[in-house]
Amino acid sequence: MSKTVRLYYFTNDQWGKENVEKRRLKLSFPSLVNDVFELRPFDFGEGEQGRLRRLAWNKAIETHSMTQGFISFAKSWSVPTMWGHYANNHKGICLGFDIPILRDDDAAFAERIEYVDQLHPMNERVFTDAAYNASMVEIARKTKSSHWSYEQEWRCWFSLSGEEKKMKQTKLGELFFANFDTNLVLREVIFGVNSIHTSETFRTLLRPEDNVKFTTARPSFRRFEMVPQLHSSLKK
Repeated sequence: MSKTVRLYYFTNDQWGKENVEKRRLKLSFPSLVNDVFELRPFDFGEGEQGRLRRLAWNKAIETHSMTQGFISFAKSWSVPTMWGHYANNHKGICLGFDIPILRDDDAAFAERIEYVDQLHPMNERVFTDAAYNASMVEIARKTKSSHWSYEQEWRCWFSLSGEEKKMKQTKLGELFFANFDTNLVLREVIFGVNSIHTSETFRTLLRPEDNVKFTTARPSFRRFEMVPQLHSSLKK
């Protein structure tokens, strides 16, 4: 296995328990996320040509969303806003995974998002130059507005199976998942400061061979950051 990185997945109290119990994480799709600039970090230009580039790119995203999903992770579990936005106001949990940077075929797997202040220019070569088009795809996959930089996002892409692709076309609203495996190894469970869950409960969901560390988060007394709870009586 290639070099791995420890990444964190925030979720609410209900789905967090189910994720561990069923050993899976839900896939997101580019056309169905909370960023209206998802895969569109571009200035397509002015006038009719800009409009045509924008329409063609949007259509490509819709097509891509029928076959490719992704999971978003964070580099750290200590950011308070992540707990507030993605873990049900600190009632949820955060799952830490060891994830390879590269797949076995050396293709990128865990990719770090880059945050920018300006849209990237796109010109007419996107229709005629395969190398230029590929470079735009690479930018789209890895680039978001600096407004999202607090997320410290890393992203892993997954291809749907043939059966899943058919299901995506015929069953609107169907959910798709990536199973825990050697590319998605659970290593940590961090409980939000307001979580009702406990390490005792979660241990019953794990397998004997799992090597998982439990942590309870609390607000730091000295800075705007979540830190480990060290008092035994206050740990979940």
